[in-house]
Amino acid sequence: MNIVRTTCAIAFSTAVPLLACGGAQQGPAVAGTPESPGVTEPQTGADMAVVDRLSEARCDQEQTCKNVGPGAKYASRSTCMEQIHGSIANDLNAYNCPRGLDSAGVDRCMAAIKSEECNHPFDTLTRYDKCRTGALCMK
Repeated sequence: MNIVRTTCAIAFSTAVPLLACGGAQQGPAVAGTPESPGVTEPQTGADMAVVDRLSEARCDQEQTCKNVGPGAKYASRSTCMEQIHGSIANDLNAYNCPRGLDSAGVDRCMAAIKSEECNHPFDTLTRYDKCRTGALCMK
């Protein structure tokens, strides 16, 4: 009698999870959707294009404020781009923005960068409310 109960218990404990999960086999992913959830390559590429645009805008502003060149904050345009690009890419990564970036939020951030006065140091992108991940990332 104990063997029957044990066998039934094992069979029951194995069958319930399989039924609850829809069985051991699943059909293929719907065409056009990623096999697993998360960031897709096209999204990553688009987000890096945004990082490029924001970096360009920041370095344009730094040049306007005479912070690029010998003896300045950034020795050259390429130094400015390397440092700022790395900082922005670190802030706007797939971990912080798993759903990608909001284009309207990016436009607001770009406007904030372009309207920045030279007497206000703009050390990091997150200095402005309009450029923080909460404002740039898709909800």
